[in-house]
Order: sequence, then structure tokens, then C-alpha cells
Amino acid sequence: MNAFQEEQYLLNEVMEGSLNCSHCSILYPIVDGIPRFIPNAFQLFPEFVKKYVKQLDQNGKGSQRLKDFSKTHGATQERFGFEWMNYPGAMDEDFDIFQYETQIDKGQWSGKLVLDGGCGMGRYSRVAHTFGALVIAMDLSGALVRLWDVAKNSERMHLVQGNIMNPPLAPETFDIVYSVGVIHHTPSARESFKQLSNLVKKGGVLSVWVYGAPGSLKNFRTNPLRADRAGLKPWIILVWFIVVVREWLSDLLRLFTIQMPHPLLYALCYPLAALGKIPLIKYLTFSVHPLWRVRLQENFDWLTPPYQSHHTKEELISWYEAEGFTAQKVLPHGFVPKPGVLGVKK
Repeated sequence: MNAFQEEQYLLNEVMEGSLNCSHCSILYPIVDGIPRFIPNAFQLFPEFVKKYVKQLDQNGKGSQRLKDFSKTHGATQERFGFEWMNYPGAMDEDFDIFQYETQIDKGQWSGKLVLDGGCGMGRYSRVAHTFGALVIAMDLSGALVRLWDVAKNSERMHLVQGNIMNPPLAPETFDIVYSVGVIHHTPSARESFKQLSNLVKKGGVLSVWVYGAPGSLKNFRTNPLRADRAGLKPWIILVWFIVVVREWLSDLLRLFTIQMPHPLLYALCYPLAALGKIPLIKYLTFSVHPLWRVRLQENFDWLTPPYQSHHTKEELISWYEAEGFTAQKVLPHGFVPKPGVLGVKK
């Protein structure tokens, strides 16, 4: 319900105005055509407040709700916003990666209502849109503004700044919900999964992948490997040991990196990205991507988030089952486990 609207429209979208929640009586601004369903929206857009100071009640500035949000999600919002505003941009490989990691074929997207839960700069939202989906791209940070070039020219792309742990969306709405490498960066991956699963229609699909944990050697042996990594099978005990050590070193290193100012950490990721080209040693870094610019981002992505959890495929499958889904596909991976599951809601 609109409390007020500036007379600015594009493709029938309100470019500037506000939304008033009829249930909680909280006012949320629409800035640059994007509804901002986050408690600190008025802090992020002070010019909006100055412009509409007479119309606005700033939701109790300094309220406990705002303080709780800032304490829990503020650093995540800021650090990922910084990362995705510095990412080089969409690349040709995004199409193949998207189909592989969501485990949904190109032909299954057309005409579907889709949620990208934690879209970042929107590299995969672009792909889903290209495949013919009507996409709601949602992220905690403001980096989704990088999707505006698509949204301003298409009625099939809509941007929402919001929190997947408290999504401002109706339950059982979407044909497809996907979240690619996101929920392990929230305070509770399990709760984030539950919130996303609630948004899927009956008969709809949910695709999620998370950072992998080595787990037990017995379960590690059963992890599906990509065809180009089949040669690792005879060395699986050594691989498991390296993954265990890598996770231990990562947890130790992150005790320091999450305390660093993120611009400094970003600079320190340059030499780490260089190590990503050295045989064997590269597996102790956090990216072996062939492009150094992507390795830089992926190392930063690993080291900067305040929250980072790791999970086994068994754990992820159990979440699907608990929320009323049938797990249909499990994502094969390379050297490091990357649990990903595609499930259908019963």
C-alpha cells in the first residue's frame, strides 16, 4: 500500500515513493525503483529522508529493531555490497555455471516465476531472465543496483532489497527458488533454508548449494565427483585429509580477517590470488579459477563474511526432507566438496 509516490514511473514501476506494511505499520522507501525492505534503509538513503521529511516517520530511528539488524546483518550487508560493486561483471561462463549449479536445464525457466535468494550483483538473475523467467532478484546489499540496466527495460525483472531470513514475500508464491552459495553466510543457514523453502509452491523446485564440510571419511567417499575429477578417487583419503586441514586453516585465518577493514583485506587478497596459479599450493587458497580477477573476488568472498558455515550433503538433504521436499539431484563437485541439492515440494 503506497503511503506516497513521486510522479516518476518507468515500465509501470514506481521509481520513488514508499510502501507501508499493513500488518506491522512500518514504512519502507522505494529508492531508484527498488523497494528497500531493510530496517536501516533510511540510514542508507539520507537524501530520501531529507526530501520527504514531512511525510516520513522514520520507523523509530534508533529503535531496538534497527539496532538488532545492524548488529546481526550490518557487516554482512556492507562487506558483500563492497565485494559485488567491485566484481568485474557478468561473464559468458555464467550461463554454464548457472545451469550446472542450479541443476535446472535452460528449457525449464521460461514463463516461471523465480526468486534469486541473495542475488549479489545479479549475475545469475541475468541468466534466468535471459532464459525467459520472470525474476525477483533479492539481496541484503545495495549491489543489486547493478541489475538496473535490465530491470529498467524489462517487465520480467524486479529488484528487492531484503533479507532472506525475513523475506518480504508471500509464502508458496514461486515456481522456482534458488540460492547459489548464499545461506552459509547468514547467522543460521538452517533458518535461511527454511524461509526460502516456505516461498516455493507445491510442485515447485528449490535449488540450494552451500560450502561443504569434509564430514566423515565414509560420507566423503560417497560425494559425487565431476567427470573431470574422477581421477581423484584413488587418492580420496588424501583429498579428505587436505580438505580437513584446509578448513581448519581457513577457520583460523578468518578469526583475523573478519576483524580487518574490508578495503585492507581486499588488498591482501591480491597475493593470495597469485598463489591460486601454483600447482598443489593453489588448493590451500580459496579459489583456483583461471582468471586472477575472479580469484581475487572469490578469496575475498571467503575471508570477509562475518558468518560462514560448512555443511555435508547428508545435512542439506535432511533439510529438504524436513521441509516437505523430495531431493532429486545432488551436485557433483571437484576437489573441495560443494553440497548442492535440487528438490521438489510435495
